[in-house]
Amino acid sequence: MLIDILKAVAVFAGLGIFLGVVIGICAKVLAVKEDPRYEVVLNMLPGYNCGACGHPGCAGLAGAIVAGEASPTLCKPGKQDMRIAIKDYMETTPGPDGEIVRIKL
Repeated sequence: MLIDILKAVAVFAGLGIFLGVVIGICAKVLAVKEDPRYEVVLNMLPGYNCGACGHPGCAGLAGAIVAGEASPTLCKPGKQDMRIAIKDYMETTPGPDGEIVRIKL
């Protein structure tokens, strides 16, 4: 009986080690690389998360600006100096792929 318990413990320990290694490998291979400009643009926005821009909060608008799909002028509570700062930052900082986003104000 003790041998059966030890076999079960060994099987589960081996299975746990194997699955831990598989999860570790998958975490490295399937990792999503985030554009570092996203966090900077998000911090430049006012942070009201009002949704007046048509995006789900400031995080959604920041993602759209970094992707080149939106303009900071969509931010209704944002001031003009914020819009200019975002435009200057996006036009002078290349993304991970080396592309620069052009923004019209």
